[in-house]
Amino acid sequence: MREPDSKALRMNLAAKQKLVRQLRSRLLELAQETQIEVCNYRLVQVESRRYGLAYVSESMLTYQNLFTQVHDAKKNGPKAKATFGNEALEESMLEVGYTYAGSLGVVLLAPAQRDMFQHGALDASIDAFFDVVEIDSRPAVRQIAQALGNAVVKRVHDWSAANVKGGFDADVRWNRSDGRQLGQIVDRARMERIVGIIEAASDEASETIPVIGTLVGLDVKTGSFHLVVPNGDDFKGLLGPDFDRAREWPVNRAYAAKVLETRTTIYSTEQTRRQHTLLGLSDLT
Repeated sequence: MREPDSKALRMNLAAKQKLVRQLRSRLLELAQETQIEVCNYRLVQVESRRYGLAYVSESMLTYQNLFTQVHDAKKNGPKAKATFGNEALEESMLEVGYTYAGSLGVVLLAPAQRDMFQHGALDASIDAFFDVVEIDSRPAVRQIAQALGNAVVKRVHDWSAANVKGGFDADVRWNRSDGRQLGQIVDRARMERIVGIIEAASDEASETIPVIGTLVGLDVKTGSFHLVVPNGDDFKGLLGPDFDRAREWPVNRAYAAKVLETRTTIYSTEQTRRQHTLLGLSDLT
């Protein structure tokens, strides 16, 4: 066995490293010639732990899901729920090219279909991915949700949470088929902040709904009501500040009502809470 500090061994290692660099360079040249996008996805363990298969596989799967969700949003428009079509998945599917040492690196490949203007089908999705991982505040979360949909916010939360759990920094770099290079290290601390920001953020929307229903319960003291629409929704909630509390409202009678419905969507869980406020009642004529 050769000594670790053997000159011949060092020269042999240097030659091998040079060959690897040449092969990588040639791969990028071929990718540009054959219109293939190249993603260099590297996980860096920052907690002196092992690269557990469960953590590594979850990191890569949630990355694929996030990238596909972004691509689906750019192609088909924002979605409220974390789902995407088969076509978007096939177009954004990343294939394993090879792995390499030095932390844990994987080179991923994706065919780059071109449009009539010679723009790559994934170019906008790649750009948008790097915008998404810049989330640093609740307003930024809402901006992403408005531009790309709640589904993308859910996916970036899941990807960040997977890497936090695994103890990884994620070094993500793209070489696009047009030769442009994009990339950055998204460190574990930053992903932990992303998780916290998204879990604390929500989307709220309100709508006034005119309904005709039967008042089955009303308590002026507690400020609560219960209204049932035949073959429809069941509304329970609070009385509005301008509701006429001085008048007697007999129950088990039908009224025309105005109900304010407030829907609060929690980005990290995709759960939606509905709250109802009775703004007013009027007799049916």
